Amino acid sequence: MRPKFYFMLKYTVLLCCLGTMLSLSHSCKKDGTNNPPEPRPDTTNHEETSPFYGKTLTKRPLLVEYWGGCCYDRSSVGPLDAVPDSVDVVNIFTLGIGRTAEGKWEFEHRGVSGQNEWSDVLTKAHALQKRGIRIVATSFAGGLVKLSAAAADSMAKVVKDSLDKWKFDGIDLDLEYGNVRTANIDSSFIALSKYVGPASKTGRILSVVDYNNYNLAQIKRSKQYIDYVMTMSYWNKAADVMKWVQSYGDGIGNRQNVLIGVGAGCAINAGQATIPGEELKIADTLRASAPGSGMMEFIFGCSYHNKDQNGNITKDVSYTTNIINKLKK
Repeated sequence: MRPKFYFMLKYTVLLCCLGTMLSLSHSCKKDGTNNPPEPRPDTTNHEETSPFYGKTLTKRPLLVEYWGGCCYDRSSVGPLDAVPDSVDVVNIFTLGIGRTAEGKWEFEHRGVSGQNEWSDVLTKAHALQKRGIRIVATSFAGGLVKLSAAAADSMAKVVKDSLDKWKFDGIDLDLEYGNVRTANIDSSFIALSKYVGPASKTGRILSVVDYNNYNLAQIKRSKQYIDYVMTMSYWNKAADVMKWVQSYGDGIGNRQNVLIGVGAGCAINAGQATIPGEELKIADTLRASAPGSGMMEFIFGCSYHNKDQNGNITKDVSYTTNIINKLKK
């Protein structure tokens, strides 16, 4: 017969073991129900699809090309995949941020698909990105005038979602308003600044295009949200451009954030195209008198479909490459 203290020790050990098991069981149950789940990868991050997302502009582009496949006959403008190396940004004129017939916001590209299949546009745009060229979607700003804060936020979210879907690198606002020269789009700039432009820290561009200083007051009010401004005074001579560099530079806060527009004429009103050869003089003037500022061409590839004496398409993009050589030499 074993001593009494033996049984007492045995039961004490058993109770300790049971208590430990219950404690462990409770601990496992608590860990399984109350701890937050492990974080999952952010599959919506644009970094996975755009090589430029999150990469802030360290210097402004020297040359921006507007691609007109949205609005003009394909036989009169150069194809997207013919854009030469050393172009910094291509603006695709998507036509519009606006409301549908049902009152919902959209960033529409029906004008593009009217001349080119949108899927083909995206494929070629993404190929340009791989070559180091940013892709920006241009919209008229007429639908953004005097929006309430709530409406502007809804609009901006649609723009952000569209850029995510298309894998584009920003937006460009054409400050033209039909029968009036200027309008107030302060609330739209504020809302868009969450997703594009320097204040967003996303690396996505927010640019504007204007002419004759019509919207200079708007640019001054919103300069903290804008990366750069381009001019549409295509008819200027080299002797004239520094006044625009000065006025728009004062407006946006830096002359290097001004790009002077030129164009050969295939998508510009009669009499308003840049005089042939003047675009190269403008490039010389900017390089010498306003280093760091740049140029914009509207639109790319006016001479692409010209034919030689044998009837073959020349695929000439020398208007663009000659500007590049002048600006970047």
